[in-house]
Amino acid sequence: MNRCARRGRTTLLAGLHNGSGFTLDENKIVARICALLVLPALFLSAGPLFADSSASTAVQPKLHVVLRGQDHHPFVGKKWRYSVAVTNAAGKRVSCRIHLQFLFGGAPVGQIGTHSVKDGFWQETFATPGHPGFPAAARGEPLTIQAIVTAPGYATAKAIWPIVVK
Repeated sequence: MNRCARRGRTTLLAGLHNGSGFTLDENKIVARICALLVLPALFLSAGPLFADSSASTAVQPKLHVVLRGQDHHPFVGKKWRYSVAVTNAAGKRVSCRIHLQFLFGGAPVGQIGTHSVKDGFWQETFATPGHPGFPAAARGEPLTIQAIVTAPGYATAKAIWPIVVK
């Protein structure tokens, strides 16, 4: 019987054997577990062993995303427009992919769509043919429209616009 069992304690370490039928000392087990957990983490954080020292990891430039709605209180079934503008640090519009979705409490609850734009600008109006308006079930609910923007050579960027449907 090992020390854990003699003391009436149950642990994950109880009952481990060293292969010869004898129970390992708890200190040795803890040391082995620490070695198994810590050493791989050290190797992973150290990076590759034969890395090219001349190569540096370049930081991707940031996109500036502006998401604007007509207002923060759209009405059920009525027209409501929004736009998304994407620029680089110099203010020049960037060709990109814009994914739009509705969030409720930070969780996605509805997809608006994904749009590839060449000029860095997208606009749309709800409650027009092909674009349904806000449903009655959304009335009074705090929602957020989120734009997630990706472009080759740039870091992914996000923008939000909070709304409460009336």
